Amino acid sequence: MMLLEAERISVALAGRTVVSGVSFRAAAGQLIALLGPNGAGKTTLLAALAGLRPFQGSAWIQGRSLASLNRREKARALAYLPQGQTAHWPLTVRRLVELGRLPHLAPWQPLAATDRLAVETILQRTGIAPLAERPFDTLSGGERARTLLARVLAVEAPLVLADVPVASLDPYHQLQVMELLRDYANSGAAIIVVLHDLTLAARFCDALLLLGNGALVASGSPDHVLSAEHLAAIYQISALHGEQDGQHYLLPWRRQPM
Repeated sequence: MMLLEAERISVALAGRTVVSGVSFRAAAGQLIALLGPNGAGKTTLLAALAGLRPFQGSAWIQGRSLASLNRREKARALAYLPQGQTAHWPLTVRRLVELGRLPHLAPWQPLAATDRLAVETILQRTGIAPLAERPFDTLSGGERARTLLARVLAVEAPLVLADVPVASLDPYHQLQVMELLRDYANSGAAIIVVLHDLTLAARFCDALLLLGNGALVASGSPDHVLSAEHLAAIYQISALHGEQDGQHYLLPWRRQPM
């Protein structure tokens, strides 16, 4: 099932084109990485697909135009995790994650048993259950990042857009988050995740989208997108390749002359 279809998405900011004519599809079960150097347009594209920036082109979610969805429909259909680890209220971790259930509730309706179960499950799966009663503003950067991801996953939306969810995380928790996103996609969702770590992208993602100067330079399998030619042209690097436990891996290794 096709959960997201983006057709010739273009975004202009302050009169300058930041994203130019990007088209792709995301099917149920896919974990797709959005790659590119700093300033390539990744965050802007993701925000446009979340309906937070005006754009030219067309986007459909589960066969419906993004523009045709009302706020509640959009909140149930997609969950968006922006960059940063901020929250604007002094809430506990549990209460912040519970906010992810709001799209399923009527105004002022209390959480039902199914909502509480969804929250408890995601607290356990993200490893933040021991932090549940801590105020959010007392957490470390990595703990905040996992809490905000838990809030997004608590929505149980079929489409997740996540902007660098492994930022601020140590290697153990980076792997934990990528495994969690992989499992969530395997359950039938589609996930678009912005990543800077090419190793994680190559290992966990089904498909990659490589942006350069706002345009889609390459898309497809990790082996195709992370070719020596693309790494040199877009990132100005070379990489080491190997295999471990039957899986191919890539390790950025050397900068090339600009």
